[in-house]
Amino acid sequence: MRPSKPVTVRRTLLKSDMLEIFKEPRILEYELDIRVIAQDGREEEGKGSGVVREVLTSFWNECFSSLTVGALEKVPNVRHDYQKGEWEAIGRIIVFGYSEVKYFPITLSRAFVATLFFGEESLTPDFLIESFKLYVSQDEQEVIDKSLGDDFDFSEGDLLDLFSSFKCYKIPTKDNIFALLHELAHQEIVQKPRYIVDCLAPIVNSMRAYTPFQTMEDLKTFYNAKKPSSKKIISLLSASPEPGAEQSSFEHFKRFVKSLNGNDLGSLLQFLTGSNIIICDTITVTFTKLDGTAHRPIVHTCGPTPELPSTYQYHGELAEEFTALLNDKESWSFNII
Repeated sequence: MRPSKPVTVRRTLLKSDMLEIFKEPRILEYELDIRVIAQDGREEEGKGSGVVREVLTSFWNECFSSLTVGALEKVPNVRHDYQKGEWEAIGRIIVFGYSEVKYFPITLSRAFVATLFFGEESLTPDFLIESFKLYVSQDEQEVIDKSLGDDFDFSEGDLLDLFSSFKCYKIPTKDNIFALLHELAHQEIVQKPRYIVDCLAPIVNSMRAYTPFQTMEDLKTFYNAKKPSSKKIISLLSASPEPGAEQSSFEHFKRFVKSLNGNDLGSLLQFLTGSNIIICDTITVTFTKLDGTAHRPIVHTCGPTPELPSTYQYHGELAEEFTALLNDKESWSFNII
């Protein structure tokens, strides 16, 4: 049994606090008891796996906005103020997240992650280009798809703009377009973050013991399974509502889930489970009769078990309340143990 080690992170400095904690080379030898200091300076009362998932999700959201480049999938970016110690700390956070609560930052480019675990030799040209399409913007992805089709004007300005933005000034043709796209993908996803890969790979290599990181096919399956969708979230919901008000509230909630997409689905999942990726087999929904000023959903993320008020009169009332909650993450805090 590992010795326990209490650690504290401040919401206002969560990323820097996490990095300082995980710079300790032997930190993974401890059972970490993570406590969170709220923005008002008070210690939040929550603890356990739900808190760990939420802290990891918040940490990675900050990392993706400040340490990476890319659109739907992101690649870590070299910075002068991030040296070996910082990147090794991030490697330990990756290991900690998955080994403790099965959290993995799937917004990281899958080709970048494959390079970490299997080396660049594992990347087929098709796989690398598909990953590159998730790295570029949606408009650029559409240009790439068109350029790989049968009927395309290679003098089109959008394609030339795309190439020049990556400092490629070769003239694309039907014969060389696939090779040029492969070279650009290799440049952005493999070559540029090479120093970061060298820092992370020796640390995350221990995760090869887990099924998702043993083969390329395992990794692809893992990414597809963990990415949230409305259908997947609804399939996780387990409830036994009474006919009438509880059944109506549950139907309103499922309708609200169906209306979400993209980042909003991740935010809802984070609110319900502490994690913006799928990390549980079931979300058990129970019901309360809270009304008036006490009317609100309550979530026990360690379960995870959300308590849904059965007093919503119509779908719009539930949608308005949940939308306000998802748009105000700073108001979230853990005060139920």
